[in-house]
Amino acid sequence: MSTAIAFRRVVADELARFHQHERCVTPVKSRRTGPVLAAVVVSSLLAATACSPSGGGAQQSGQGIAKQITIAAVNDQSGPVGYAGISASQGARLAVEQINDQGYLGDGVVIDLTQSDPAGEIERAVSDMTKAMADNDVSAILGPTLGQQAAAVAPIVNQREVPTVFTQSGSPGVVTGDYTFRATAPMETYYSSGDKWLAENDLTKLSLIYNGTLPTYASLVEDVITPDQRKYGLSIDQRVEVQSTTLDFTSQAQQIAAAKPQAVIMLLTAPQSVTFMKQLRQAGYTGQVLGSTNQSAGMIAPAGPAADGLVYPVDFSASMDTPESKAFVDAFTKEYGQTPDPYAAEGFDALWWIARGIKASNDSSRDGVREGLSEVADLGFAGAMGDITFDGNDMRVPGVVVKWQDGKEQLLR
Repeated sequence: MSTAIAFRRVVADELARFHQHERCVTPVKSRRTGPVLAAVVVSSLLAATACSPSGGGAQQSGQGIAKQITIAAVNDQSGPVGYAGISASQGARLAVEQINDQGYLGDGVVIDLTQSDPAGEIERAVSDMTKAMADNDVSAILGPTLGQQAAAVAPIVNQREVPTVFTQSGSPGVVTGDYTFRATAPMETYYSSGDKWLAENDLTKLSLIYNGTLPTYASLVEDVITPDQRKYGLSIDQRVEVQSTTLDFTSQAQQIAAAKPQAVIMLLTAPQSVTFMKQLRQAGYTGQVLGSTNQSAGMIAPAGPAADGLVYPVDFSASMDTPESKAFVDAFTKEYGQTPDPYAAEGFDALWWIARGIKASNDSSRDGVREGLSEVADLGFAGAMGDITFDGNDMRVPGVVVKWQDGKEQLLR
């Protein structure tokens, strides 16, 4: 298979997967699509490989920790998913401020976080990443949050050997080598906590509505929820499949309400879930609904009172009660005047992961950061998202179950 064809398939897959990825569900609109887009990205990849200097940064491995360490943030600050990149960068900047103020990496050692904005464009992400990797002062990169951007730049990251920590970017083809890392746990690794909560509350007779167009939801049903039925004694007596194009759920809501399940599992995008919750309540259903991370961080708020009582598992909530989580929420709220969302927690833990890595290896060169990130991943650490562990270079978190009530999240377990 030719390189262009193979990469075109990767791009097409990533474009499809992004629409269903955890919370970043808004499709990217680009002037270039299909083969033209793939060709542009391939050309950028080839240009990056051919034109950029190879090797590590100006600091060579084994020289210890430099007095100034530059980390580049290449994540959307505008465009369809700018909200995710803005929050991640806010969390990262808070971490940098704490690291510097504490003298965590040594007296006089300062981390400098630079920022660029790909604005939802794959081509711009490739360009911005290439520039960051060509800058020998950059020791590590906080990579794009958008799945197809991350998949496009991952081959360059590994070829250029620049340690890059992605947040979100839950698609395949991102954590692909020694220099690619991810600070967001895939939804399927903690969703079972929601099924367990249903069983603990004797809510075992269920209806399921899910967006079958989206691979994440299809695999979640097949690989997590179906096995959980046996594990927790659940019974899904009604399955309703919809498409990404479904905007009116009147008939589906009436069908589910008529079945009178003890609880409804709802696997829909954020905009779909707002409409469905309203129409489900209008159909007369007053029972429990279990959602997903797509409703977290206030995404369900437009549903108003219809969303009250909605329960969902999430990787982070401002209601979490671990010491590290509370300290993060307090510091973030003081710094920005608002409570943090999951994207902010991911950016915060990503930067602390990098700092811990530098300290572990006692080396702020690119090879030192990579080695340190792996060392920290082997041990795990307590962060804003709780007790963090890793599967290789990929983060795992315990997750929590929260209830949306009166415009805010309440911790359940």
